[in-house]
Amino acid sequence: MKGAFRIGFGVDSHRFLPQKTNKKLVLGGVKIKGHVGLDSHSDGDVILHALFNALSSAVGEGSIGQSFPDTDSKWKGVNSQIFIQEILSKIKKQKLEIGNVVISLECKTPKISPHEASIKHNLAELLGVPLGCIAIHATSGEGLTSFGKGEGIYGQAVVLLQSKPK
Repeated sequence: MKGAFRIGFGVDSHRFLPQKTNKKLVLGGVKIKGHVGLDSHSDGDVILHALFNALSSAVGEGSIGQSFPDTDSKWKGVNSQIFIQEILSKIKKQKLEIGNVVISLECKTPKISPHEASIKHNLAELLGVPLGCIAIHATSGEGLTSFGKGEGIYGQAVVLLQSKPK
């Protein structure tokens, strides 16, 4: 690996399922009560999917769809934290560690602020970083996009990886 720092960027989006489904909404590994889930092959965790893509891009790996294709029934309904654990093992093998993580979401619903602390806590634990290394921002998009109109959730993640101190 050349250089002491690596930056990764990832995105993901899913539309909401019809109200009559029992699938729950999961964001950053946290179940959001009282809200319908997202249309996806796995649990549809937009935060963890965007985060996987960011971590993966920082170490030169492929996207979540390449690593865990939705054509493989093995990944049907799976908890997306498994995907993060997989890419973290690759990061560790490259003697890198996470410097910080920024998550940005666009959605009309649910409101993210009531869940932000739980999501940050779960991400910090999952990634093995202090809470201060994680930032979460959300916008309604003012109704300008399908996400801002309440049709789904769009997520972006940026990560900084750094060489582990010797």
